[in-house]
Amino acid sequence: MRSKLLMKMLRRQRKSSQPRASGPRRVLILSADVGEGHAAAARALARQIERSGQPAEVTVIDGLAAMGRLLQPVVEDGYRVQLRFMPWTYTVVYGLLEHVAPIRWLARRLLCLFGSRPLARRIAEHDPDVVVSTYPAVTVVLARLRRTHAIRCPAVATITDLTGLFFWAQPGIDMHLVMYGESMSPVERIAGVGSAQLVSPLISDEFSKPRCPVQARRALDLPEGGRMVVVSGGGWGVGDLTGAVRELMDVPEVSAIVCLAGRNEQLREQLSRELAGQEGVHVYGFTDEMPRLLAAADVLVHSTGGVTCLEAKAAGTPVVSYGLPVGHARLNTRAMADLNLLRLANDTNELRAHVRASFAEASSAVAIETPAHALARAGAEPAAGSLRTETTPAPEPKAPAELTAADLVLGAPKRVIPIPLWRLRLVAFVTPLVLLLGMVMWTMSTDEVTVLAAKILHVHPLARVKTDQPDVGLIVRVPARDEALVASQLAGRDIHVSFADEGSVPKPATISQVRALGDELLPAIPDTGSLLRWVKARGTLRAQARALHLRHGFYFLQPRGGLTVGQLVLARTTGAKPVSGAIRLSATGALPQRPARAGEVLVVTLVGSSASVAGLERIVSALGGDGLGVEPLAWLTGSPPIRASSNGERTSTAAPVTSIASESPSGTPPSGVSEKRSPNSAGASATGTIV
Repeated sequence: MRSKLLMKMLRRQRKSSQPRASGPRRVLILSADVGEGHAAAARALARQIERSGQPAEVTVIDGLAAMGRLLQPVVEDGYRVQLRFMPWTYTVVYGLLEHVAPIRWLARRLLCLFGSRPLARRIAEHDPDVVVSTYPAVTVVLARLRRTHAIRCPAVATITDLTGLFFWAQPGIDMHLVMYGESMSPVERIAGVGSAQLVSPLISDEFSKPRCPVQARRALDLPEGGRMVVVSGGGWGVGDLTGAVRELMDVPEVSAIVCLAGRNEQLREQLSRELAGQEGVHVYGFTDEMPRLLAAADVLVHSTGGVTCLEAKAAGTPVVSYGLPVGHARLNTRAMADLNLLRLANDTNELRAHVRASFAEASSAVAIETPAHALARAGAEPAAGSLRTETTPAPEPKAPAELTAADLVLGAPKRVIPIPLWRLRLVAFVTPLVLLLGMVMWTMSTDEVTVLAAKILHVHPLARVKTDQPDVGLIVRVPARDEALVASQLAGRDIHVSFADEGSVPKPATISQVRALGDELLPAIPDTGSLLRWVKARGTLRAQARALHLRHGFYFLQPRGGLTVGQLVLARTTGAKPVSGAIRLSATGALPQRPARAGEVLVVTLVGSSASVAGLERIVSALGGDGLGVEPLAWLTGSPPIRASSNGERTSTAAPVTSIASESPSGTPPSGVSEKRSPNSAGASATGTIV
C-alpha cells in the first residue's frame, strides 16, 4: 500500500516538475487555525512578499485541513479541548514528546502516515515554486514529503518560539526562518548547518507604526488619564484572565483594563457577566484593534506568549506573563523571561508587583526628546516616520537580519538532499515483509490463538480416555536424573506410571531401567519462557522419539502453560499428539478439589525428594479410596477396547506400544514385574494396585 502511494506521488511530481513558462514565483503558505499566532505569521509573510516588489503569487491555505479530515479535528479540536478543560493532559503529552524519543518518533510517523498523501495532493494542485509552513505539525509532514521526492521545490518553515524546536525544526526543510538569534544554533543542530536564517518578527507592520497613546485611547473610547493594562489570553482565550483582571482592579493607578477573550465566546460571555458594572473594565472578544490597543496600553499581561509578545515588543509595550497554561506556552514564556524579553509572574502577588514595576520603570525612564514625543504630549498624531517613546527598549538581536523574510523565501535554495529512490523502494519492499514476519513470529510464539489453530489442524490435547475400566492414566513429571530412582521406589509399592521430564533426551540406561520396572517414558516439551521456544519443538520431539523408538502418532506431554501455535504446528508435523491432562497437581500440594473420573489423565509434578514420593503415594491412596487405579498412559490407551478422545474426539487406533523390543508381543511384562491384566471384551478388568 505504501509502495503504491510512493510511486503515485513520484509520478505526479515528475509531471508537475516539468519546465514551465517563466512568470511570477508561486508561493504556497501552509498555516493552521491552532491559536492566532500561526495564522498571523502567515498573513504577515504573505504581505511582505506581495510588497517586496518581486513578481510573486502568494496563496495561503490551512495546512492542517489539507492533511485530511482525520488529523484536523484530532490536532486542532483536541488541543483546544485540552487547554480549556484538561490542561494538565497537554503538559503530560508535551513532556512525553520532548523527553521520550520513541513517543516523538511515533507522533511523527502517525502525522506522516495520515497526512502525507492528502497534503501532497493539495500542494500538487497549486504547483508552487516554494512551500512555506508556519505550524510545526504541518512542517513535520512537509519535511517528509521533501525528503521522499513527493515535492521537489524548496520547503521553508517559520519558527516563532524559543522552545519546542524538536517539532519546529526538521532535517527535510531547506530553510528555517527564526525570530530569535538564540534559536539559530539549536535549529542547525537538528536540521544541519545553514538551515536557519534570522529574520525580523513576522508580524503586521501596523504594530511597528508610530502611534500616539493618547490618540489611541481616544479612538478606543478609553480614559486618557491613568494607567491602562491589556489582559490577553491569546486567540483561544486561555489562562487565568479573571484572576488577572480582579487583581489589577485593586491597583490604584490603573484606570482602564481591557480583557481579550479571543475566539472563546463562552469565556467572553462569562467575563462580561462576572465583571459587569466594574468601572474601567472592558471585555472584548477577537478584535482587529490589537495594534491600537497595544499602542494605548502601558502593560500587556499575556498568558500564551508567542507572536503576541513579539507584537507588543514591536509596539514598545512591556509584557508581563501570567496565568500560563501548559506545555510549550509555559516553557516558551519562561525562556523569554530568562532573556529579559518579558517579566514572568507565577501568582497574583507577583503579577501586581511586576505590573507596578513596569509602571515605575516607564515613569523613571529617560527618553530622548524628539518632535514625535512633543506631538504625543500635545495630543497630536505624529507624522509618518517619527518614533514613539519606548519605555522598555527592545533587546537587540544577536545577529543582524540582512535579508527580509520575503527575500529569503523567494530565493530559497534547494539545500535538502532527498533520500535516494533505491532506498525508498527498498524500504517500501522490506517494511511489509518485516511486519509480516513480526506478525508470524508473534502468532507462533503466543498461546492466545492456540485453540483456534487446534481446531483448524484438528488437534485436540488428550485429557481423558474413553474406557469402561475404573482406571486413570498417571503421568509423573520428574527431573530426568531422578526418573530411575523414583520409578524404583514406586515399583516397590506396586505403582506403575508414565514418566516425563523437561524435554531432555533420555539416556539408554534410564530407558532400560524404567521399562524393566514396568513403567514408560513419555516425550515432553520444556516449560521454557523464551519468546522463540517453539522453534526447537520439532527437533526436541524427534530426538526423544528416536531415543524411545517411538513411531508416528506417539503422545507427548505439553507444557504446563499450554502449547503455543508454533509448538502445536511443529508437533503436528512430527505426527505427535499432545497430552494436556484433565488434572494437574503437585505431589506436595493439596488434593484435587473434585474427584477424578475413570479414564482421566492426571499429571503430577515431583521434585525427586522423599516428600514428593510420599505425596504421590497419598494421591494414589486417595484415588484408591474413590475406587480408581492408576496405570501408565500407554497401558490405558493401548488396551484393545479403549478409545482415546478429547473434547468428544474419538479414534479407533491405539497409541503405539512404547515397550522395548525384548517385551513379548502379548504384553507380558519383563521378569521382576508383576503381571497386569488388560480389560477383556466383556469389560472385566484387573486394575493396577489399589491402595
